[in-house]
Amino acid sequence: MDWETIGASVRKTGALVVAEQGPLTASYGQMVADEAQRRLFDWLDAPVLRIHGGEASPTISRVLEQAAIANDTRVEDGLRRALAEIGRPLPAVAAE
Repeated sequence: MDWETIGASVRKTGALVVAEQGPLTASYGQMVADEAQRRLFDWLDAPVLRIHGGEASPTISRVLEQAAIANDTRVEDGLRRALAEIGRPLPAVAAE
């Protein structure tokens, strides 16, 4: 991990988002978020936000797989939530 670059970004923005396709628990993103919280606590204006898949690993069922992965909507919602938590909400997207 390039902690120097990550730290520079957190010092500039006050926030960190870890996005991954993996599940909620026992994932690499969970370890990264934990380590970042420890290293960069003094510069974070909000907790590290994790955007992740569901609570189970993807499966062979297409319906269950879609429920388990972090899709575009989950990532967008998570980023909007992260920005709102640090006082920088994004404007609503107009319907086409």
